[in-house]
Amino acid sequence: MLEKVEKPKTLKDTALEQLRLAIMIGQLAPGQRLVERTICEQLGVSRTVVRECIRHLESEHLVTFSAGGSSVAVLESDEIRQIYHLRAMLESEAVRHCAEQASPELVELLQEGLIQIRDNLHAGDVVEALAHSYAFYERLFVTAGMTVAWELTERLNGRIGRLRFMTLSTKERSVKGPNNLQEIVNNIAKGDSKAAVKACRKHIDEACRMGLHLNQQ
Repeated sequence: MLEKVEKPKTLKDTALEQLRLAIMIGQLAPGQRLVERTICEQLGVSRTVVRECIRHLESEHLVTFSAGGSSVAVLESDEIRQIYHLRAMLESEAVRHCAEQASPELVELLQEGLIQIRDNLHAGDVVEALAHSYAFYERLFVTAGMTVAWELTERLNGRIGRLRFMTLSTKERSVKGPNNLQEIVNNIAKGDSKAAVKACRKHIDEACRMGLHLNQQ
């Protein structure tokens, strides 16, 4: 049987990842103007590559364009509420499906991912915790058979990542967030879909309140 050939990353892919991450973790602040020449020098790529990356990030709503040029998008409160509302709908459904078809293998994989998230947050490495959070949620959606829903979520992941970095950078959410995920995993392991959905919605509601509070500061 033929094995899938992994597509090597291009220079644009690498530059795009770095720019997206810089926005997600606030190295490029909301409202900050994106100066192409500076970005070219910092990333060591051509202006053509930088322009392509900026256009891509515009499609993710991480960058806005005006007469004055491109700048980092500012998240508005209503936009934040909508993002968390959509997360609650999609993630709670994924959690429900996972609980209904829970297996020891799934629980083990989720638990391993959760340990990575918790350990990295304990070490203060929020960026690495973000990567493991992405993998954790991808596992939930794929196991639930909700690949289309995951595709929709991926389109929001830039903005979700911004909010997640903000909230997980606080002492409260760096502890409470993983604890909430543990409650979700425990209920999936028990096959208790109702309790798993309830825990999922509680987790997202708390994150939403924190995200709105931090975004107003």
